[in-house]
Formats: sequence, C-alpha cells, structure tokens
Amino acid sequence: MTQAKLSADVLIDTLRIFELNNRSISEAARQVNVNRTTFAHRLKTAQALLSDDRPQIFDAARWTYPRMISIDAPKTRWIIGSDLHVWSGEPPVIYKAFIAVAKKLKVDGIILNGDIIDGARVSRHPAIRGSAAPKIEVEIETAKRWLKMLPNAQHKLWTMGNHDLRIDSYIASNANELSNYIISLAEHFPAWKFSFAFEINQTFEVRHRFRGGIHGAWNNTLHSGINIATGHTHQLQVTAMRDRNGSRWGIETGSLADPFGPQFEYAEGAPSRAQMGFAVVTFDEDGRMMPPELCEMVGGRPVFRGDHVL
Repeated sequence: MTQAKLSADVLIDTLRIFELNNRSISEAARQVNVNRTTFAHRLKTAQALLSDDRPQIFDAARWTYPRMISIDAPKTRWIIGSDLHVWSGEPPVIYKAFIAVAKKLKVDGIILNGDIIDGARVSRHPAIRGSAAPKIEVEIETAKRWLKMLPNAQHKLWTMGNHDLRIDSYIASNANELSNYIISLAEHFPAWKFSFAFEINQTFEVRHRFRGGIHGAWNNTLHSGINIATGHTHQLQVTAMRDRNGSRWGIETGSLADPFGPQFEYAEGAPSRAQMGFAVVTFDEDGRMMPPELCEMVGGRPVFRGDHVL
C-alpha cells in the first residue's frame, strides 16, 4: 500500500511533539508510537517545509520546565533523595548521610527528587503566628550552601516539586511584570539540570509525585509501566511488581528533612508514615536496573547496607 502524503497538520504536530519532548527524536517517536527512523523522516520534512512557522510552533509547545529529559547511562550508579524542605541553619543528619554515601559510592548521578525548597512564606496555607519561617532568599542561599557539600557527579538532576514551584508561582502571581528581571529558581542553581521528570536508560523514571496513599509505590509502577521513583509522600519504601515481563520497582524516596522539623508544624506532630531516608539505584552494562537499595534511620542513626553511615 502506498503511504499517504503527510498533511500540514501532521507536520505541525510533529514539530510540536519534538519540542514537547525536549527535542529528543527517540522520546518523541515513543510518544506517537512510531519507530525512530519514521519520526526522524517526518521531522526532517516538517523542518524543511515549515521553517517560517517553527518559532511560533515551538513557543506554543514549550513548557516552563521540560516535561521529561531522557538520559542514556548504562553501567552507572545513582543516589536519589527528595523533600529536603530547606529551612535554615545546619542540614539534618540524614542529609549528611546522603552526602557521605554519595562520596563513598562515587556515584555517577545525583538526583534531587523535588521539594528541595520549602517556601513556607509564600505558601497558600495561612501563616502561624510566631512562626520563624525563613525568607525565600535565606532558603535559597542555605540550599546553595548545602548542595555545595555534595561531591561532584557527571549527572546532577533536580525534578521540580510542588514546593519548588512555589517560588516561580509567587513571582508570576505577584510580580509578573518584573518576571524578566527576577531570576527563576533554576537560574539560582546553574549546575543542576531541571525537569518535571527524568528517564534513565529507558527503563527508569524519576518524578516528584504521581500516585499517593499507603500503596503509592505499587500504584506508581503499576500505572507507569516502568521502574519509577517518586517523592512527595515522605514515605520510604520499595515495592516489587512481578509479571511475565519480569520485575519492576516502585520506589518512594522518603525525606531528607526531619519530619518533626518546624517546616511541618502544620501537621501538629501527629503520627505519620514519613521516614527519613533516600535510595540508591544501579544499572548494569545493558542499562538494566538492579534491585534498589535504601538508607534509613535506625535507632537514631542512618544505616545503609547493614552498616551505620555516621
């Protein structure tokens, strides 16, 4: 059967999808469920015929932060921590363990899985009288100081969490006319790559939040169809899902903040499933993900692989 000529609408949509997928041909091809060669041919045709319209198409498709960035990195090790909710002063002991394990393992990648900034003073929730919540500038400068404690790594990734977004949202809501003069959160941290999600070796997705509840890890890997790590819930757990395709893992990366810190006064100190900790994932030479490992607090001390970290 002779293949029909691509319509202008399909060509325009090809450019839009290409931009939406951070200009990755592989990711765009997967989104529309065609092979990479086919999409590359469509893209080449679209770029040749619609060169004058490309800026407008790109502007219409562009997200504030990338929807997802894909990284091919077989035979690598990554450390993933989330929900640091930076306040002021010195970092909590679990964050110091995060630094120590990253250094000891000489990780190839560090992923900050959202809510690194707390943003209590620009929250939509009402303030508590007498609260000593730091100003945003203090949080940001404190975060810069804490992140400098981490070792250097080939990949330094930061997924946008809902608390991180408070900063840019506050500027957009209260000083939108000055948005070109006030730098964004990402611009404060140029050494880090920002996105709503990252995909590693086409087998593992990292994003700040997806499904919630006590079975969040299970539901995340069930409904994403892939190995996945999320934060947001402050729960620390690994759940295996096994079927005819083998095993895949849902990871909730706990919290790098003390759940009884002043950031969480709104919770009134009630019992919760929050747990300080973080995760480490390793890929073999084929990009296959090994079973995840967790570091968590036991008896007031961080423990990883059966040994005290600090």
